[in-house]
Amino acid sequence: MTGKRPDAQAEGPAAPASTESEPDNGARKTARSVRWSFGAVVARQGFQILSAVILARILGPQSYGVIASATVFISLVALVLDQGLSAALIQRPEVTRRLAGATVTLNLLIAGLLGAGTWFAAPLVSGFFSVSELEPILQVLAFAIPIKALAITPRAMLSRDLQLHRVGASDIAAAAAGSAAGISAAFAGAGPWSMVYQVAATDVVCAVALIVASKGPPPNFGFRAVVPLLKFSSSVFATDCLAYFSRNLDNILVGRFLGVAALSMYGMAYRILVMPVQLIGQTVNRVMFPAFARAAHEPALVAEKLVAATRILAISAIPLMAYVACAAPVLVNLVLGPDWMPAAALVSVLAIGGARETVFYITPSLMKGLGQGRLIIRYEILAAVVQVGGIVIGLQFGLLGVAVGYAAAGFVLTPVLLRIQKSLTGVTARSQLGTIFPGAHAAAWGAAGYGLLSLTDMGDAGMLFGGLGVFLISALTILWLFHRRMLKAYLSDAASLVGRKKPAASKPVGGLHDRA
Repeated sequence: MTGKRPDAQAEGPAAPASTESEPDNGARKTARSVRWSFGAVVARQGFQILSAVILARILGPQSYGVIASATVFISLVALVLDQGLSAALIQRPEVTRRLAGATVTLNLLIAGLLGAGTWFAAPLVSGFFSVSELEPILQVLAFAIPIKALAITPRAMLSRDLQLHRVGASDIAAAAAGSAAGISAAFAGAGPWSMVYQVAATDVVCAVALIVASKGPPPNFGFRAVVPLLKFSSSVFATDCLAYFSRNLDNILVGRFLGVAALSMYGMAYRILVMPVQLIGQTVNRVMFPAFARAAHEPALVAEKLVAATRILAISAIPLMAYVACAAPVLVNLVLGPDWMPAAALVSVLAIGGARETVFYITPSLMKGLGQGRLIIRYEILAAVVQVGGIVIGLQFGLLGVAVGYAAAGFVLTPVLLRIQKSLTGVTARSQLGTIFPGAHAAAWGAAGYGLLSLTDMGDAGMLFGGLGVFLISALTILWLFHRRMLKAYLSDAASLVGRKKPAASKPVGGLHDRA
């Protein structure tokens, strides 16, 4: 598909997303994809966080809890809507126009069923969370589900061709439109219904923009062409379902047993956990997933890409989230207001969990890229058991206990993820931990510097910005004094990824291990 949009062909197979005969062109396309992906994630997250903060300040924890409980259900609907077909389209070496169009039709049919199911399930969901306002909100949102379905296949087709600048532009426009609609509705007094305006505007703009960018593909009823995708897509779908329940059970249990006010506190803190995953992890993974898939028959290249991606994720995410954990009380008080201060401790705990999750967010993409559907399912079953166990145990100790249980479960799973990486690429756990350690070392010294500064009386604003300066200086000093080679490798990897430096020829995996 390189150099062609999906509409440029009829029934013939799409060309591979990258070709070895044009390495420079492929590198430039990858670099542009990374820049647009990162920019899109930054912009989308910026709009969403701005919208969430404004809605939280206007509505307060109790009313915002209605939005938080609705989000839990809508996230499940979005998961079921995709069924793993988008990942299968990206992972498959060849895709015809007929196949892509058939997935559009299938998505729309399932969207109709999900819309009807959401309408009739709304009273049950409302009763489960003991929130009467939730029922009409979910019933109106049911009509937006088919609109969301229209964007799935165009997004996948653009992504597999590394046309992420088009995906990014669509996401930015949709996030801006949705945030504007939601914030305007909140100021107009819409209350929790602000979410409906935000979701509707986001889905409409996103679907239209992606369909225009991809020029289709038009729907058809060639469902037989979809059959070869079902084995891989069903594995991904089962994995995603397990991941949803293991990662959202905390929200479900908090909302059910501790109330929607507690859920809003927890949900706001959880946004801090997913922020680096979405900002850094998704940016890297959007490129690495198809890159792993195309390099699946070159183990040394896959191993090299894994080590480089881990280095970027660790040094980018761990210090950032350590600072957030330190500054949580100041951040919550300044940004959300004193009514939200109980969320500060949750932010600190989940920020540490978010750092770990960001670093190992690459492993599912590695498994998907190499077509390891059964391995993905086995891991997600184990992850679900461990995470559910941590959450249920933590629930006995209240809201903070849930946060600690969720974060601790992630660290328990870390050796398993390291073992999976080794089995698929040959990269040892010792090598990967060596790649991760500099970021953690720098973060620890940054936190120590912040802690010393907190002994002074600087006020919240002074502590927020002064603490950030001290944290960064301490962390960068440690990286420069003790991990200079790693820092230079990180800067080189980042420069190559965004196209500021011509990528060097692939090195043996052993060399990467030594450098790590």
